[in-house]
Amino acid sequence: MTTFPDYFNKIHLAVCDSTSDYLKQNIARLEADFPLMVSSAVQIAGRGRENRGWISPENLGIYATFGFYLPDSRGLSLLSITAGIAVISMLQSWTGKVFALKWPNDILADEKKVAGILCETIIKADKIICLVGIGVNINHDTCDFPTVLRSRAGSLKLLTGVEWPLHCGRERLAASMTSWLKKLAKGRRADIIGRARYLSRSFLGQTISFHHQGETVQGIFLDIAPDGGLLLGLPGSEKKIFYSGELD
Repeated sequence: MTTFPDYFNKIHLAVCDSTSDYLKQNIARLEADFPLMVSSAVQIAGRGRENRGWISPENLGIYATFGFYLPDSRGLSLLSITAGIAVISMLQSWTGKVFALKWPNDILADEKKVAGILCETIIKADKIICLVGIGVNINHDTCDFPTVLRSRAGSLKLLTGVEWPLHCGRERLAASMTSWLKKLAKGRRADIIGRARYLSRSFLGQTISFHHQGETVQGIFLDIAPDGGLLLGLPGSEKKIFYSGELD
């Protein structure tokens, strides 16, 4: 596999619907600048998983999408987890706080969600285009979240009591994404899975509710499989690997 580049080109917008939509709508023009990080001060229609909105107030968070080519399709199953590890690595080195990976790609601190990731791919005959959208709550106060989310949403400011410079955070995130995507491009799957298991350790062995294709399944979080799937222990000693879905 080829080595991932040492940098991301960068575009910062004052406003957009969502950075992922902006990149997709302008892919024919922006592809020439890959690998590319598109960030925005505010998103009018930020998106999370399952088409849920991502609250993106102006100049309070990091709202960015990374566009790049993945040299080998075997890395696709680990893309979400790799991005999650990259976000946590950046946040931990920046703040000195502890963060957890909630499979496959939610980032928690003190059991509250501080970051989320949305991965999309465009597969063509000769290339795999990856778009990794990342939202990180940085300087949000509790009042910046809708009432229904306030018990579950967190931010670096709420965690640490201080405000953080967004420009510095974007630069750090780009560097961390580069570092971990290099590992993925070089086929260092064991390193990625090992780190994901460690960052998910608070869930291992726990009984969880898991939402998959419109159904809720209860089971024991046994492990993260070598290909990035969730290994769940189901009633009757059955074990099953899931590749999509969401934990409660």
